[in-house]
Amino acid sequence: MSQKYVADNGTVITDDMVDQWAQEAEDGFQGAEIRPFEGRAWEVKSEPLKPRTIRVSDSVWGLVERQAKAMGMSVSEYARRSLINGLTPQQV
Repeated sequence: MSQKYVADNGTVITDDMVDQWAQEAEDGFQGAEIRPFEGRAWEVKSEPLKPRTIRVSDSVWGLVERQAKAMGMSVSEYARRSLINGLTPQQV
């Protein structure tokens, strides 16, 4: 893992942990009760989205559009996730 990820409780997320979680997902989370929830998982509560303005060059915007398309996301969703991922755990 080239980027260091830290959970809210301070635990450093390792490649082994990610591999274990992936295996659990592939196995269908046996023994777990999975319930749907309202809102967006990355937010403490579901807040309304408001349009915001940022200034980027055409070349950067093109990169954003291509990456969003490659990941099967809207440009807005990709931009939101990129902004959130750029924040340190203490800021989120």
